[in-house]
Amino acid sequence: MKSFITVKMEVLESLERIVQSGINGTHLLFSNWMIREAFASDVPDELFTDKQIEGQVQEILAKLAEFDTIEERQDFIETLDIDMRNILVHLYFGFLDKLVGQNYTPEVLH
Repeated sequence: MKSFITVKMEVLESLERIVQSGINGTHLLFSNWMIREAFASDVPDELFTDKQIEGQVQEILAKLAEFDTIEERQDFIETLDIDMRNILVHLYFGFLDKLVGQNYTPEVLH
């Protein structure tokens, strides 16, 4: 099982809408081709425990939290190095799996 990079709570709170949508099956940050590409690639487990990668992920998440719109966040994700984007996709889905595995109840939207 892969280890997960620690994400600061304030960053998570600012990205709550994205997480809520992801739990409901809509993945706002990543296009379908990005998700397919990431899961077709083999991201080595050691990258998930690499301190330099962790720092880069923290910086990316903090930057994402600064954008006002989902479109700005999507545009930023598209500019990332493919390897970093693949790592983010894997972390994102791992995080969602972890939440769902803890019987997380998503916000009722209707």
